[in-house]
Amino acid sequence: MLKRHRKFRRRIGVPKGMLRHLALKILKDRPMSGSEIMEKIEEYADWRPSPGSIYPLLAHLQEEKLIEPHPNEDPSLKRFALTEGGLKELEEHGRFAEHFRNRQICIHKIYWLLHRDMPEDLYESFSAFLEAVEETYMRVKASPEASERFKEVLGEASSKLTEIGA
Repeated sequence: MLKRHRKFRRRIGVPKGMLRHLALKILKDRPMSGSEIMEKIEEYADWRPSPGSIYPLLAHLQEEKLIEPHPNEDPSLKRFALTEGGLKELEEHGRFAEHFRNRQICIHKIYWLLHRDMPEDLYESFSAFLEAVEETYMRVKASPEASERFKEVLGEASSKLTEIGA
């Protein structure tokens, strides 16, 4: 049997620290149980963390006083709420957004240039488009009217792109 060098072992799952960030971010909205957190993550990511990862994480967050048990009407569910310390920790996690954005950009580049053989000049245009989408969204997300216009423009762009290959 081949032994793999530790450096080349396959890693499955999310980047280190992401599950912690996701759990805190989700608990910011309302108190939830471990199973509810897993379901919410699955809605966002099409990936469901295992109970073996979420429950030890919740215990650790509780030890760190970032979350606390929250009383609820269903005694069979142990829900947790974010504490003030958890809110502060979540604010400090703002750097995660930039970290994940940079990883996503790197993966996009590898995927499109290497696996889809996209010419570099076309990739640069594609990348600029994605950046414009992100920047525009960040500017308009607070305005329902601007968000609706943004959605219309994206729909039009999608239709025009689809017409090219038809």
